[in-house]
This record gives sequence, structure tokens and C-alpha cells, in this order.
Amino acid sequence: MQTTIHSLLFFWIVAMSLCACQSNVEFQNQENQLVGLADSIEIDAQALVSIPAEDAANAFQWAQKNLREFELLLEDEDMTVTREEGAVISEVSRARRLLKDQSKRRKSLANSQKRTLLQLQGLAQALAHEATHDSQGTPIDSAYIAQNLARELEMGRLLKNSINETRSYASRGIAIVERIKPKSDSLQTSLRSRLARLILARGSVE
Repeated sequence: MQTTIHSLLFFWIVAMSLCACQSNVEFQNQENQLVGLADSIEIDAQALVSIPAEDAANAFQWAQKNLREFELLLEDEDMTVTREEGAVISEVSRARRLLKDQSKRRKSLANSQKRTLLQLQGLAQALAHEATHDSQGTPIDSAYIAQNLARELEMGRLLKNSINETRSYASRGIAIVERIKPKSDSLQTSLRSRLARLILARGSVE
């Protein structure tokens, strides 16, 4: 009888140890997910900063100014453009769309980054220290961890996507402006000449 009790006690201790180890491993995995995502967000944010906001703003201003110039040159109903010329104007318009609201987007992302990193790192620390309550006094149990882990990871991934999207828009927009500038300048010169000939032709008819 005593041997049976000792055996049951031994198995109970082993089972509890296994459960504790499994729980610790799970907490470590969850902490690693949070810390890894936070680190990844900071890397992506640095990649965005590597494309100066001033460069994006200058490229946007150029695209907006030159698109308006094309609109003015083509206001005359007799002014037409070829497919190739239309493609140049479309590229200027595309650059403007890509670079629009860069300043506003970057400011919003910076605020979101601070908030999101604070949440990710805060939950990671709570898991690392096996905290029993959060800053609001709410008990931290398995349901709390599952709910908050899912939410913070989702918010972090959405932020990453927004940062990368903004960086992509900036790099693509700037690249288009740099590539299309010579063609745009040449086309505007050609259109001005074409418009001048139209006006002179009308004058001679009258």
C-alpha cells in the first residue's frame, strides 16, 4: 500500500513538472513572437526613414506641379497627344498618387509605432516575469494571454504592412520622378510649341 502511494506521488510530481515545463516553453515561444515582431517593426521603420521624407515631398511637389502644367497645356480642345506622350503624362500622375500624403502617413505611423511597440514589449515582459496581473489590475490567465497575444500580434503585423507599403510608395514614386523627368520636360516643350502653332494658325484664319 505504501509503495503504491509513493508510486502515485512520484507520477503526480513528474506530471506536474512536465506541465510546468510545457507551460514555460509556451510562455517562452509567445514572448519570442512578441519580441521578434517588435524588433522587425523597428527594422522596417528604419528602412522607411532611410528614404528621406524631404526627398519624397520634393518629388511629390514636382509631380503635382508638372501634372498641372500638362493639364493647362491640354485644356485646348484641339490639343492632342500620341499614346507615347500620354504614357509620359500617366507616369507623372502615377508618381503623384504614390507620393501623396507621405508626410501625413509617416506621422501617423510614428505614433502607431510607439503605441504598438509599447504594447508588444509590455506583454512580452509580463510573460517573461510570469506576472499575475496587468497594469490595470486584471488577472493574467491563459484566456487573457490568448486574447491579448492574438490582438497585439495582429496590430503589429498591420503596422508592419503599413510601414512597408509607405516605404514602397515612396521609393517607387521617387524612382518614377527621376526616370520620367527628362521625358516630361521634353514633352512640355513640344506641347508648348504645338499649342503656339495652333494659336498662330487660328489667328491667321481670322
